[in-house]
Amino acid sequence: MYTPATLEALKRAEKEFVFDKFDLTDAHDLGERLWRDGQTEPKPTSIRIVLDDLIVYQAFLPGTGEDNNGWMNRKCATVSRTHHCSLMAGVERELFGAKETWQNDEEHYAFKGGAFPIVVKGEYRGLVTISGLPHLQDHRRLTQTIAEYLGKEPILIPVED
Repeated sequence: MYTPATLEALKRAEKEFVFDKFDLTDAHDLGERLWRDGQTEPKPTSIRIVLDDLIVYQAFLPGTGEDNNGWMNRKCATVSRTHHCSLMAGVERELFGAKETWQNDEEHYAFKGGAFPIVVKGEYRGLVTISGLPHLQDHRRLTQTIAEYLGKEPILIPVED
């Protein structure tokens, strides 16, 4: 399903989608955009933003619940551990195999799209995650909203069937 081009596109997105600053106001503004954009999707989403190890924004659109919370927990754990988007962990595992024990731990980590690091001037500060859509759509919705927030063009992630 994934190719080296998938991995390169994810790396490009992580390099491009960085913040000059990110504070509580930014977290609220980005969270509200994700809330608004989530209402245009065919299925409801849940949203969480973590800044400096503190959940600073969290919302559940009607129709989401504990399952979404569990997915967000696992996606957050993946990004917190790697400082890379959760989809990258899945792509690397598929392309190169599991190199470390945690990469086989699907109870605590998610290897799916939908969580993205918050990097401010080269420093990892936290993450933003959504859950509710099929995972590649979670990634698309999340990164499109981040790109819009930053005033940048989205980066499409190529995959093969």
